[in-house]
Amino acid sequence: MDFGQDVRILAYADDIYLFVAATGKQNIKKFAESALNKLQEWSLSAKVQFAHEKTQLIPFGKNGRHKHPPYCSFNGKAIKLARQLKILGVVLDDYLNGNPHIQYVGEKVLKILNRLTIARTRRGLSGRVLKLLYKRTLERILVYAAPAWWTGTVKQTTKINSIQRQILLAVTGAFRTTSTAALQIISGIEPADLVCEMETALYRIKHSLPNPNFLGTQLESGQAERYSPSWRHPSSINPATWDLNSPEFSLGIFTDVSKINGQVGAAFSIFDPAHSGDLQFRLDNHCSVFQAELMAIKQALLWKKAQRPSTHCHLFTDSMSSLKALQKFKPNNNLLEEIQDLLDGSISLHWVKAHIGVVGNETADKAAKEASDRPTIDIHLGIPERSIKSHIRNLLLREWQDRWNKRDAKGRYTFCIFPTVSTKICIDNHLLSQMVTNHGLCPHYLKRFQLRACNCRCGEDQDDGIQHYLFWCPLLSSERSLIRPGMSIQQILQDKNKTREAKSNLNYLFSHQQDIFEEVS
Repeated sequence: MDFGQDVRILAYADDIYLFVAATGKQNIKKFAESALNKLQEWSLSAKVQFAHEKTQLIPFGKNGRHKHPPYCSFNGKAIKLARQLKILGVVLDDYLNGNPHIQYVGEKVLKILNRLTIARTRRGLSGRVLKLLYKRTLERILVYAAPAWWTGTVKQTTKINSIQRQILLAVTGAFRTTSTAALQIISGIEPADLVCEMETALYRIKHSLPNPNFLGTQLESGQAERYSPSWRHPSSINPATWDLNSPEFSLGIFTDVSKINGQVGAAFSIFDPAHSGDLQFRLDNHCSVFQAELMAIKQALLWKKAQRPSTHCHLFTDSMSSLKALQKFKPNNNLLEEIQDLLDGSISLHWVKAHIGVVGNETADKAAKEASDRPTIDIHLGIPERSIKSHIRNLLLREWQDRWNKRDAKGRYTFCIFPTVSTKICIDNHLLSQMVTNHGLCPHYLKRFQLRACNCRCGEDQDDGIQHYLFWCPLLSSERSLIRPGMSIQQILQDKNKTREAKSNLNYLFSHQQDIFEEVS
């Protein structure tokens, strides 16, 4: 059906979405009702019915919500006006600011988190498992379709980090007064707003949208590797078969690649009574080793087709990932599809283990290293998606580090222990969380938040923080055998026995607080 230039239709399962772009309420009503009439005529011919009572209209204004929104009718019935509408799991509001969607996914995530927290208490679910579940499921729910609703406003950033904060508290078991910045560091979980920025940037690059950037850093999208479906008939698809054998051959080709100092080279060596030698070629520096392995195989097959079309050839490679990828019926990679098209009954593929003294493999390896030193690029390939993701992820970590380095940022006590951000950190014990945040059961914390006016009975330290009880307090000297004054918190965390002793000391402090703390009048 032709609805006109400014009318688009989106159908998904049994839902139909009609989009109308126009200036002025009368034009909107005119275009919308014209399209709806065409849909009604189609429904009669197709013998289907629309649920008019479920049909909704939501207007999006150029400058926000319409004070006097347009009204339309469908089949003689007025369409109900809505301020919010869920489309494929995304809640769109008439302001298009994304806040209702964040509220919606936040409630969904926290409902799941409550159940996981119960499982942690009753079933022994560790904080590390909670972190894994967050990264694999809850974070995906939280940032789902971020390019459609994420704008990076202060309100959005505050709201989404507030939702993430509840998860961080569950993972670490830290006190609720601990800053979100410190919780992100000790859990090793990236700020949710930066993940949304990353998802948006990746989407813009993948779909060739203009001006892709990550927090102001311009990203190069023109050279990205893109897959163009070849629409091959299923009967013509030729998934590869390979084995681990090393048979005798009259024509053998060995392929290998090299990536040294950021330069990528590929080569194949030919073993044939009539002709022996190698062919080398250098690829773009941004190419991955996987891309280079595939290109080496492709070039070897092209040489074989041109020079020995009727001779049976045994092709050897040490890249098992390439061979397994060639086995896929739908690899969704143009280079893999081109190699599959080159394969026929005159070619046998074999995997050979690298660097075990196989002459052909060693010869190809030497040729590939020489190829990486060639002065010019011989073959140009697009930047692989994995490299783009890695680059944007490095930008995310750099931005996270810049935030953590700011002197006015919260969590400066934790900064002295963990000055560098890392996703490998995970403090998932409530006692250790007190140790690395100084938010715990000690006079310093209790006085700071006006919970209790008390001091340590030993009277040796005016601060009376967590470190006082870990290293110096004489009232806990009987509990201290491995931990000594002058040690750092990092040294304790790096030693399992010292970590166990630190937890024991803090547990003792909790159970004997009446004997250790004295009230201040």
